[in-house]
Amino acid sequence: MKNLREYPWKISYTSNTHNTITDFYIPALECAIQYDRKAGFFSSAILSKVARGLGAMLHNKGRMRLIMGCQFSPQDLQAIQQGYELRDALLSRLDADLKPPESFAQLKYLEILSWLIQNQYLDIKIAIPLKENGLPEDSTQQLDPQHIFHEKVGIFTDSKGEKLAFNGSNNESIGSWERNVESFHVYCSWEGGRELDRVEEEVARFEQLWYDVSPNVRVFEVPEAV
Repeated sequence: MKNLREYPWKISYTSNTHNTITDFYIPALECAIQYDRKAGFFSSAILSKVARGLGAMLHNKGRMRLIMGCQFSPQDLQAIQQGYELRDALLSRLDADLKPPESFAQLKYLEILSWLIQNQYLDIKIAIPLKENGLPEDSTQQLDPQHIFHEKVGIFTDSKGEKLAFNGSNNESIGSWERNVESFHVYCSWEGGRELDRVEEEVARFEQLWYDVSPNVRVFEVPEAV
């Protein structure tokens, strides 16, 4: 099994000059037994692009935890204001947003996603930031970056307990990893000092969200039906 500190990680990556999937994402997965990810958006198509690294992580009995965002429509907000439970509104929004596969490729992406979840290799949760009145942000208005879940952070952990964190502009999607011009910085726990401080801070923030104890944010498990 490979370890994170054996790989010559750069301090930052940009899709303008690097292939971020082959230069960073796949090698990190190959070293990991856990991958924690926060992103405003997730697409199951990315799973097929990193299949080699994902396969290595699963061979190492690795797991992935994903926290992603969700924006509500005015109709959703009206239902919440009328006493509709926030969780029920979330289910309705996900049901409206998630479309049946339109091609064989889309079907295969969803089959990979479904298999990972069913076999407990992947857990997904949804983060909903709340305003002072206890309501989520209206997605049709000017978006306040403090009122949508827009964090983009990843944390890889290897069998030795070493951690590699990255923080940048890319969501967890094909567009972000392969097509857009995106960049992110990388921090290694074994470097110590401020590098370790940054990694530990990202770990603490992720755990706070995952266990739904972060102020002004509600986090929900994705229902089995979805």
